[in-house]
Amino acid sequence: MRLPFVVAIIAVFLSGCLEIPSQETLSTNAGPRLVDRCPLVVPAMRQQVNGFASGFRLTTWNLHKFQRANWQKQATVLAQHSDILLFQEAMERPALSQLLQQAHFNWQQVQAFRLEGEVTGVLNASSVPALYNCSLRELEPVSRIPKSALVTLYPLAESSYPLLAINVHGINFELSMAAYHRQMERIFLLAKGYPGPVVLAGDFATWGDKRTEYLLALARQSGFDEALPSPDLRVLVMSKPVDHIFYRKLQLKTVGNQTTNTSDHNPLWAEFSVIKNPVK
Repeated sequence: MRLPFVVAIIAVFLSGCLEIPSQETLSTNAGPRLVDRCPLVVPAMRQQVNGFASGFRLTTWNLHKFQRANWQKQATVLAQHSDILLFQEAMERPALSQLLQQAHFNWQQVQAFRLEGEVTGVLNASSVPALYNCSLRELEPVSRIPKSALVTLYPLAESSYPLLAINVHGINFELSMAAYHRQMERIFLLAKGYPGPVVLAGDFATWGDKRTEYLLALARQSGFDEALPSPDLRVLVMSKPVDHIFYRKLQLKTVGNQTTNTSDHNPLWAEFSVIKNPVK
């Protein structure tokens, strides 16, 4: 999200057109529902049903609030080649829900805030139903608008535990890094404590050296590797990529990305397979 949009958001907020839900709420393909704020520990349920094959592909992309033309064509192609989609800056509009329905995807979206009646927040979509969801929202200090994360468990074949997928939209604008640290430490603490396979991906707002160094150090300390594409076509802000995929207790098979003019971010994806006996 760029500065002109932030200025516009603040103006709308002052005009009373922006609403921040008091409770954690999801919009889903089955309708809206309340959801828990994420606990300190995600329930470590044992695998009960088969879901994704032991190999799966996950894609993350910031949709830029549909501000550019032809985003639907790009999203349709991504859906055709992905098992899991993690979108940031998604808005609850018929065009997106129809696209996901046509791809036979189940989806959940955090109602981070409503702008002129339209829900905005991160969205997780998948070809199999989710077993569990919880959400986290953190107010951005400058705009006072929540940035969201959506935590989801998906059934995964040949794994003792379901897959934990966390979609992250990082705090962007603040004078210090206190809120960013709080948000990231909360997310990585939750991810680190999960005993099964984990993918943590999204727009981490790692513009500049300090944010990038902090995030990569936190990921390493938490036992995560990063899926790095080659060639690396991720969008750079202040010479640093802002989109990332981190993983643990999974085997990385391939990583890809591509340039696009349908958003101010480029899609990033990775294919993983299950490790039968992962090291604790």
